Amino acid sequence: MPYLAMNLDGDCVLPLDVGVNDPVLCPLCECNLRVRSSHYNRGNFVAQHFFHPVGSKCPGESSAQAKMKTVAAMKLRENFPSASVAHEKPIPRIEHTADVLATFESPEFPYGNGIAVEFQPTNDDKQVDAISSEVLRAGYTVYWAYQKDFDGHDMTFSEDQLRTPWPHAIPITEDVDGYSEVVQQLLKPDSPDAVEISIQFPDEYLRAHALEVVPPLRGHYDSGMSPEGWQKISSISLHGEGPERAWVNVIQAPSDHIFLEFWKKDLDRSDSSYLICHIGEEFPERFEQFMSGAQTWFKRGYSNEDSNLWVSGPSISFRGTSLCESWLSLAKTPRGPVRIIIGRKDLKGNTRTWSVPYRKGDLSRLAALRHPVKQVFCERD
Repeated sequence: MPYLAMNLDGDCVLPLDVGVNDPVLCPLCECNLRVRSSHYNRGNFVAQHFFHPVGSKCPGESSAQAKMKTVAAMKLRENFPSASVAHEKPIPRIEHTADVLATFESPEFPYGNGIAVEFQPTNDDKQVDAISSEVLRAGYTVYWAYQKDFDGHDMTFSEDQLRTPWPHAIPITEDVDGYSEVVQQLLKPDSPDAVEISIQFPDEYLRAHALEVVPPLRGHYDSGMSPEGWQKISSISLHGEGPERAWVNVIQAPSDHIFLEFWKKDLDRSDSSYLICHIGEEFPERFEQFMSGAQTWFKRGYSNEDSNLWVSGPSISFRGTSLCESWLSLAKTPRGPVRIIIGRKDLKGNTRTWSVPYRKGDLSRLAALRHPVKQVFCERD
């Protein structure tokens, strides 16, 4: 009983590919074949097949693969009359062609979009897990068929050989299209309206973290007053020539706290950094001690020592609040220049530092901070 024929164009076709009255030829004897529809014979299912007219001596046998494809397709049409059944059919959305594919007009529980029948020959040359994963991802049930599933012209579907995509793959969509409106709202709810709440930070926090919560004042100095109410009291330049620039600003916060703001910039690399420190009423006196100690340190030549270690110079500590401690110091780097170092540490031990190489005349320029710092604290008294 043949399950393979040729159409008039010479292409191989299976019984499910042609209509009952379509002309087809036997690939062995090239005589006309006819199509016999699926039917039951003594209670046994017989798949649609070709047959030779009476009197033909052609044996008419076809390959086992062609027979299995036809029997499986006819059985799917028998069990799912509303499905569209075809062999060697590409599965939508994936790069795989099913041996036989039954596609439903709409997903059906528990089979999903349809059923793909794949034939597993005895030499086991198919990647069962990989193909199954792809078919299930597309929302189709996959059925692996073996020789034992076929009996004559019939096929048995074993439930334990069905791998269904439900409930994870029905419907299979890129987003939420295809789901009911209720499910769409659950999967992709509308974005809630934005709620804005103003929260006032404690003053002590703002004082301790001014560097993090207040934007730098650079860009507002021309007017002398920033939009946030920060006021520049005075400014000195440490490095005013060459690619490296550095300066110190005395600024007053809207809360009347006084800060020193240290800036530096490399004009060649466009790199800049700054550090802001609180200063309190103790700062003017301690700054005088620092200036006196710096003059002595330079006179005694400690700044010229050629050492592989750091040579510490004069240093003072100061704090504008109880939450943050700062220091100002001079140090000779190992076989390098003297640096002016500013540091700040909070109660948690978080430390930030800022430093620049000392250049001739910087001590005199730092001395220019004396008058504005003293004046601002005197005015507060």
